[in-house]
Amino acid sequence: MARVRLDSWKSIAEYLERSTRTVQRWHAYHGLPVHHFGGSKGSVFGYAEEIDHWLVNLVEETRSANMSEDEALEARKKRSFELMARAQEIWEIRSEDNYSSIAGLCRKAIDQYPGNSWAYVGLANSMIMGAIEGVTDSSVAYNCAIQALRHTAQLDTEDIEAKCSAAWLNLVYERKWHQARAGFEEVLSKQPKNSDALSGLSLLLLVEGNLADGSYYAQEAWKQNTMVCSLGALAAWSQYLAGNLELALHMIAQVRASGGSGAVIGAVEALALIQANPPGANIARVEFLANESPQNQTLQGALGYAYAVSGQTRKAGEIFRQMEQLNPMSKRSSGYALALIRLGLGKRQEAVEWLEAAFDEGALWSIGFRSDPLLRPLGGEPRFEKLLRRAGPSNGNSLEAMSPQPYEDRAV
Repeated sequence: MARVRLDSWKSIAEYLERSTRTVQRWHAYHGLPVHHFGGSKGSVFGYAEEIDHWLVNLVEETRSANMSEDEALEARKKRSFELMARAQEIWEIRSEDNYSSIAGLCRKAIDQYPGNSWAYVGLANSMIMGAIEGVTDSSVAYNCAIQALRHTAQLDTEDIEAKCSAAWLNLVYERKWHQARAGFEEVLSKQPKNSDALSGLSLLLLVEGNLADGSYYAQEAWKQNTMVCSLGALAAWSQYLAGNLELALHMIAQVRASGGSGAVIGAVEALALIQANPPGANIARVEFLANESPQNQTLQGALGYAYAVSGQTRKAGEIFRQMEQLNPMSKRSSGYALALIRLGLGKRQEAVEWLEAAFDEGALWSIGFRSDPLLRPLGGEPRFEKLLRRAGPSNGNSLEAMSPQPYEDRAV
């Protein structure tokens, strides 16, 4: 059978039903079989049979390439979910030491497959809790969490874990109390034993000054996952705010007995010890806790306060001056600690200024401003009362009414 010859670019283009420019590009970059008379600049011709064979091979190669891309995508998806499964395992036993590991696994999961909404939620959670516990700078962490949850919303608007994370942001950062309550209640309506939602609701109740219910939900959250030290710390802190200092210290002892440790549990213990006995009685223990976690500014502030109220003002001043050397963002995040020292030294107005900074940065301790017994001397200060109005809705109880009695008035 005679071979059909196509004697110009135009005829080859017409055969392929493409433009001349297209078939020339196919020849240059994809090996379309075209022959030349008299060198590369001479006239061209092609055989229909060769062109047909080239087309068949091109289709097969394209199909094979597409299959390889699909396989590669599935492999990346699988790896992404494997990374998140590992991140979730660590989250269930999370501590101050592994928030960065959880965040790293989440980011790797996103790199592998940007469509993994689970990874964005995990990143948001690690950022929020890291900021609350003082591991990461709140000014960076909260904004990172917001961005992560925006990606989640684009992928899955009904993700219940994302709604829980959003409720936490509304509580500690946005200060949108009603939205926070609605978010936690929605999560608990579907997952009644969700420890993250239970602990979030407990903090919201503490904001309101509802100490009884706040303590109850904090303990329920801890019961759901006793492996997480911060949940035990929250339960102990809620009892401290309610004035149940012996119970708070008992809970702290139970956390430590189970191997729990960390700066937050140390800070709660220090705050309770300062209130539990006459000024200076437990300074040695508070010094030990502060030396154990030298980077935790709340512990340093608690020690400075203990020094100040026990008459060791020089030591209190030294701690304050050391903390003043922090960078501006870290200093604002440590506003509660700085306020304690100034309060202990009788600098009430300066103390309120630092409390305002702590509130604006979303510090955990700002949740308890309304009930914190150490802040009782500020009751009646106009600027502090104004801060309390910003710090959340009240259940009608006054700061004085919710504060524990001085140590000398308590039954032994």
